Amino acid sequence: MSITELSPIEERIVLLVAQGVSVEEVAAEVGVAARTVDWHLARASRKLERMATLHRRIQQAGPGEATGGGR
Repeated sequence: MSITELSPIEERIVLLVAQGVSVEEVAAEVGVAARTVDWHLARASRKLERMATLHRRIQQAGPGEATGGGR
């Protein structure tokens, strides 16, 4: 698994929270404690930030630079 991919539980939790479901409701639905939901959200947030950073770097790179320039 890539360091930027969300795990299935992270993806499920992020999608539920994005739909407006509260952390407590997500915890009940997923079957974990609210603190565990918070932990998964923090972990997913770090991974998503890495993806966004990578995307920005690729967008800023010129042709051929994004692939390492033939290294």
